[in-house]
Amino acid sequence: MNSPAAPHSVMTREPLEDGLIGYHCLESGGIFIMADSYWRWLQRRPSRLPHLPRAWADEPSRYDSTSAKICPETGGLMQRYQVGHGFDFFIERSPTGSIWLDAGEWEALKKRQFHDELHLIFTAPWQENIKHEEIAQNEMTRMSERLGQDLVAQLSALKEALEDHPDRALALSFLNQE
Repeated sequence: MNSPAAPHSVMTREPLEDGLIGYHCLESGGIFIMADSYWRWLQRRPSRLPHLPRAWADEPSRYDSTSAKICPETGGLMQRYQVGHGFDFFIERSPTGSIWLDAGEWEALKKRQFHDELHLIFTAPWQENIKHEEIAQNEMTRMSERLGQDLVAQLSALKEALEDHPDRALALSFLNQE
């Protein structure tokens, strides 16, 4: 099977997890996971793992290729999907549901325990959540630019403290007084 990232390069078959086989491109470092292998592996897992937070210092440097990928199974174009949730890369999905991950992406997903949810990344709710995350991040950036990071941090702490407070309306009324 030839690599989606380096079509002249034949991939080698290797285990990624107990019961999950991937095809590794030695030239690009990417991994191709066939849909049937992924689904069999996923069905044998006892439960989904809880997500772990992003550790900025531990993130490996990755090259997220933007070139179009051709599915080695069908010859069709693979579609790119943003991963989100603190990951700043995309993964590709073939028309058959198989998955291409550029070098370092499988390891990054596994490190934060997202590797058992690859199938969810391609769903509308997942992609919609990414859009909401981006909007919220842009709003926080604008607020920090206008108000300063210290005040935004204080306001965020206050907002969290008032979230379930029984007299939240009274506190907000107090803040709105001139």
